[in-house]
Amino acid sequence: MLHFLKHKHMKRLILFRHAKAEKRSSEIDDFERRLTKKGNKNAKEVSEYVGKILKKVDLIVTSPAVRAKETAEIFSKYSNSKAKLFEEELLYGGEVEEIIERLSEILKGYNNVVIVGHNPTLEELLQKLTGNDTHLRKAGAVCIEGDSFDDILSGKGKIKWMVDPKSLEF
Repeated sequence: MLHFLKHKHMKRLILFRHAKAEKRSSEIDDFERRLTKKGNKNAKEVSEYVGKILKKVDLIVTSPAVRAKETAEIFSKYSNSKAKLFEEELLYGGEVEEIIERLSEILKGYNNVVIVGHNPTLEELLQKLTGNDTHLRKAGAVCIEGDSFDDILSGKGKIKWMVDPKSLEF
């Protein structure tokens, strides 16, 4: 019997923190903050790298905040991802429990999904899904793997790899 044909695809959830954005100030609404030049460059480098590892991304879910959307668009372009971009309001200031619940609806039928958002939310999410208390730098991405998204969302995810602009400097 060709048992290897039955091997299910591992599911991968990639948490991608938005890249460096304009400084907070009274003149600019937090939601509207854009990426800086360095943020753009960092997002591009990390996106290219992640694109090489993943080969195919099925869906990109982003916070609607400008800096996250810009990061998601850069990811889409430089990872050569043909994935559709989907905005999820909960990724901007939503509670982690709500986000997990929402993700369980969104992720059905996909294999590799990238979530673009903010700290502390992404770090809390990472902690909840893997039990791992890891710092996620700006423009940093972490890949959580599991047999199913239900497994990952119920806290049984394993960190497969992490990358950020610092780790790409040689």
